[in-house]
Amino acid sequence: MKTIANEDWRLQGQDWLREEMLRFQPYRPAKAGSEHDHCEFCWQPFHSRPAPGAAIEGWVTSERRWICDGCYEDFKLMFDWVVET
Repeated sequence: MKTIANEDWRLQGQDWLREEMLRFQPYRPAKAGSEHDHCEFCWQPFHSRPAPGAAIEGWVTSERRWICDGCYEDFKLMFDWVVET
């Protein structure tokens, strides 16, 4: 298992995401007219349609904060996330 050092550039004080409940789902903008969101860690864009370098699905909180699959895997233990079933 890969370990992540606290010096990882993606860690920018996202303490508000600790112990959050997440669900995996296709990306949907939070409001009409919104084109995209970004991963809370690496800033990978999320789009509702395939686009180069963008994710079309990922992990989302109830407040519509998105986390890409790679960052989810890297930080799930550190942030003690709960997966909604």
